[in-house]
Amino acid sequence: MQFLKPRYLFEPPAWFYPRLLVGAGEMLTPAFVRKYGITHVINCAYPEHSPDWFRNSFPNRYACLNAEDSIATNILNWYPLFEETLTSFLREPGSNTVFIHCQCGINRSAFLTLTYVTSHYGLPYESMFGMMKRQRPCMFTNPVFRKQTEEFVNGRIQNSEDKGNRG
Repeated sequence: MQFLKPRYLFEPPAWFYPRLLVGAGEMLTPAFVRKYGITHVINCAYPEHSPDWFRNSFPNRYACLNAEDSIATNILNWYPLFEETLTSFLREPGSNTVFIHCQCGINRSAFLTLTYVTSHYGLPYESMFGMMKRQRPCMFTNPVFRKQTEEFVNGRIQNSEDKGNRG
C-alpha cells in the first residue's frame, strides 16, 4: 500500500543546520527518533499532527505552536515563540537533534526554521532556501510565507496585518 502514501512522506526530512531536522509529523516514530538522535520536538501545527507518544513520554521536550498554514496568515506571528523555544531546546544539557515538524513538513516548520537559521547564523536566505528545497523538494509552497520570511530576514519587519505585499 505504499503507493497510497502522499509525496511528503516519501521525501526525507531536511537538515537545516546541525541538530535541526525538519519533516512531517507522521515521521515521528520511536525508530525515527533513534535514527536521528532526536531529543526535542517542536510541532508547528496542531496537537493532532504529532503522535501522542512523544509528548506523553517527554512533555518537557515537546512544544506545540498551533500555527496556521494559509495565504491569509502571517507566519511571523509564531516566530517569537518558535525562536524562544528552539533556542531554549538547543541550550538544554543533553540536547541533541531538535525535530521540527508541522502536518506535512512543507510550510510552517520549514519557513520558521529557515527564518531561524538565516537570522541566528547569518546564512543567506536565497542559498539556504535552495539547499533545503533540494533536500526536500515538497517544501516551501506558501508564497506569502516566503515573502514574509524573506523580507523579515532581510531587515523589513512586518506587522501582523502585513501579508507580505510591498507598500
